[in-house]
Amino acid sequence: MNQYSHFAVDEADLIRPDTHADRANWRLIRRLQTPDRYNDPQGGTVKRALVIDVETTGLSTENDDVTQLAMLPFDYEAESGRILAVLKDQAFDHLREPAVPISEEASLVTGITNEMVAGKSIAGSAVATVVTNADLIIAHNASFDRPMVERHWKCFTEKPWTCTLSSIDWLREGYGSGKLDYLGMQFGWFYDGHRAMTDCEACLALLAQALPNSGRRVMELVREAALQDDHLIRGVDAPFDLKDKLRQRGYRWRPAELPNGRVWWTVTAEPEAEIAWLQSEIYGQERPIPVHPITAFERYSDRLWNLD
Repeated sequence: MNQYSHFAVDEADLIRPDTHADRANWRLIRRLQTPDRYNDPQGGTVKRALVIDVETTGLSTENDDVTQLAMLPFDYEAESGRILAVLKDQAFDHLREPAVPISEEASLVTGITNEMVAGKSIAGSAVATVVTNADLIIAHNASFDRPMVERHWKCFTEKPWTCTLSSIDWLREGYGSGKLDYLGMQFGWFYDGHRAMTDCEACLALLAQALPNSGRRVMELVREAALQDDHLIRGVDAPFDLKDKLRQRGYRWRPAELPNGRVWWTVTAEPEAEIAWLQSEIYGQERPIPVHPITAFERYSDRLWNLD
């Protein structure tokens, strides 16, 4: 699949060549070690992307803050999604003192303490230097990472984003979870997770994989998802007693305290079908349905809700 391996040790160093054990009965999991390149160019259009990850004081995009930002640039072939050079010399990994204390739970997960970040800051100019050259930003759970970084660094608002978690139908590809560490083990690697740069490296390794059922590269699919136009559909004043039906359809509730809140909403590539469903199943009549186009420049961002 890739010309260069991202494993710390070769399989030949661990498995006897004369072993007769059926491979269906065992699985080898090795430490992830990011190579300098995954593949050599083959003449396709070369573009640059950026994997990012943040560690934070907690899990709320409204109330928590960034404690660590990591970014890992890489080149890829646009047509095939083949990952090429990994630009380690341009990698960025820095701590910052947040505006709120780090929760005990977050410290237990990441190992980052309030003492470690005291007095630390991240210059916007340094972040912009890395972000400027990327044509696409990728995160595993961009719905969390994008709002967190856009609060501090405007350069992230000027780039298209995509997501390895939500852009792939992991269940249809045969995986029971979209968690990054779980997917890594399914592809044969482990890593010391829950620090921003190691999570970036794991996300990049995931982008380099071919999926078992579709046979397509993860990078190819997430770029395709970024190029797709979606639509925000809002079920304004939907009857309260139909909330379970909306949830089953995939709608989410936006609380009243948030801008343009107190509404059920979803994102779809087929707005006409969604409008017809709302009118038939929720409102029981034809009525105007608010529809707002979404591109990769707004997707996953809180700016999506600047509707006025």
